[in-house]
Amino acid sequence: MVTENQTNQQGYDSHRENPNNPSARHNHGAIPQHRCRKRTTASIKIAALNIRGHGVMNPENPENKWMHARQIMNRRRIGILVVGEAHMDSERRAEIEQVHGAYLKIYFSKLPNIANAAGIAFALNQSLTNTEGIQTYEVVAGHAMLLEANWHNNERLSILGIYAPNVNMQENATFWTQVRDFFDRNPRIRKPDLMLGDCNVVEESIDRLPMRNDASIAVDALDELKSALHLEDGWRNTYPSTLQYTFMRTTREQTKHHARLDRIYNKTNIRDQLFEWKIESPGIKTDHDLVSVRYTSESAPVIGRGCWVMPPHILYDSVIKTFIETEGLKLEETLEAMANQEWDLNKNMQTKWMDFQKRLVTLARERAKIVVPKLEKEIRTTETQIDSISSDPHLTEDERLLSTTVLKEKLSALEQRRHRSTRDMTKARNHVYGETISRYWSQQNRSKTP
Repeated sequence: MVTENQTNQQGYDSHRENPNNPSARHNHGAIPQHRCRKRTTASIKIAALNIRGHGVMNPENPENKWMHARQIMNRRRIGILVVGEAHMDSERRAEIEQVHGAYLKIYFSKLPNIANAAGIAFALNQSLTNTEGIQTYEVVAGHAMLLEANWHNNERLSILGIYAPNVNMQENATFWTQVRDFFDRNPRIRKPDLMLGDCNVVEESIDRLPMRNDASIAVDALDELKSALHLEDGWRNTYPSTLQYTFMRTTREQTKHHARLDRIYNKTNIRDQLFEWKIESPGIKTDHDLVSVRYTSESAPVIGRGCWVMPPHILYDSVIKTFIETEGLKLEETLEAMANQEWDLNKNMQTKWMDFQKRLVTLARERAKIVVPKLEKEIRTTETQIDSISSDPHLTEDERLLSTTVLKEKLSALEQRRHRSTRDMTKARNHVYGETISRYWSQQNRSKTP
């Protein structure tokens, strides 16, 4: 078991403990393990992504995958990201945290003596989740890692991140058996509330295109682990008949095969606390999609939909700009004229301002349905087409395979364009304001205290 839960100015202290004595974890850190001192929201988004290797270290290089990972976590508001094929070691983590240490906290497990293969890592978004009192266990070196966190108030969350072997089905089956044996040997270690990552095996034929069953030796081993840990496939339970895939590969015959290899399993007793199940194209170069779910506190209050917020792109709409300019000037003249008048219950500055706001919001809602950025509209249209084709009973399997492949490749290219656009805007803003004393400069350089 590898534990890393103490920080100092130089970095994180790493040490080993006896895995048969998990109670020793309560002796580390200044903050009590049973309490989250950070002010966090009552829900957290947890996701998994196979990034296909570490990439280059230069943060200015577009192949630097951890720069992209941080951007994905910020834009999609991900609190905890499980990273498969992380290819991580202590030296690489130190280099990453030198650049992103104020925003990300990373825990990892690698293969013995090998960094450029397999590997599993957890990336915690320090602006969204608590990073104190973290406890980690190396379940299977380089392939499975357990993380326990005080994520909100007194509530503790246990997450098992996995990257299952893909050499053959026998090795895959052995992996699931090793995970089950770990929890059998360590009954005092908290069993995972969530297990997520790249499974490299599917349980049902509908999770592959073309459809086929995987070897029973691996499927049975995974099923035994699920039974032992009381886990279920939450996405499949939520969408029992939906055909959607997270992985695409090209065979030797240059045909495309799809599979839902990346999955999120949850304990059966917390299914009501999980929502917003998603499979999304990440916008970076990888053959896997991002899978995510939002987990909420059992004690969270019931909150409505909240206030409607005007989309930023609406401010550039000519109709909205004309309304604000013309009606705003009229309102200004009216308010100036009423400044010296006696206050009237039905006709005063407050009622005039409220009326202007209501008319602006009504118009903005109507325009928001019409005016959509071209790239956003293309992405939404493509996603709708993929869902429609996947559930169309009149299409043959070959037709679905061809159409899904073309649309998935198109969606991936569109998401990459959006991802690059966000990066370009961020770089431009940093170039303009990064060296100027301003609010932006202050936010970038202040210490991120818990």
